[in-house]
Order: sequence, then structure tokens, then C-alpha cells
Amino acid sequence: MLVSTVGSAAVAQNAAVAAAVQPGRHLGQLLSKALVLRGTLGTQKIQVNLQPKPDEDGLQGTYFAFGQTQKILLAGEVQDDDLVMEESRNGQDVSGQWEGSLQGSVISGTWTAPDGSDSKPFVLQLPSP
Repeated sequence: MLVSTVGSAAVAQNAAVAAAVQPGRHLGQLLSKALVLRGTLGTQKIQVNLQPKPDEDGLQGTYFAFGQTQKILLAGEVQDDDLVMEESRNGQDVSGQWEGSLQGSVISGTWTAPDGSDSKPFVLQLPSP
């Protein structure tokens, strides 16, 4: 029952955010509440859970690749329609950098390894209205 309750809560939150997706709204406004996004990182299908940081500016969350159990931590900032986040697989060291922007109902950009040795495109879909 807990899974369906959590799933229902996520659907309700996404519906509220989707209803708020209007021309002129910035990504920062959309991420002022918890949000679940799905999309791709390179060829992997992923789910990203983001929410505002409590008691400070910025956002935090996790993501996972479907078919894998590890949740990877995310922390970052939004400026208008631009998103910058760092990820950590172990909770201490940066394992990747996300830089993207909102274009219509999609956040797209590039994930880069900390040493710059690898990069992948990412695409995250905002919930449909």
C-alpha cells in the first residue's frame, strides 16, 4: 500500500506542476516544489526526483537508471531556465556535472564526468498537462 500511496502522491505533484507549465514560467518556478522527471542520460532511461533544499537556496534529489538499484545524489541550482547540478555516487565525491536548460516542456543538456573524460546528452520530460 505504501508504494501505491507514494506513487499517487508523485502523480498528484506532477499534475499540479504540469498545470502550472505555462508560457513565461521559468524552470526555477517549476522546481519550487518536488518534481519527478523521466528521460534519458545517454542511452539509459532514467528517473530524476528533485525538490527544493530545506532552509537554503538550491535543489536536491536523486536519480536512478531503470534496471539498476543505485540511487545517485543530486544537488544544484536553477537560474531562470538554466539548471546546473552535481551528482555523487558515494555522498562525498562529485561523480558528474549536469548542465541544461528548459526548452518548452523538456530540460535538455549535457552530463560531464568530473575530469572531462566523458560526456553524455540528457533529456528530462516535464509532466504533461
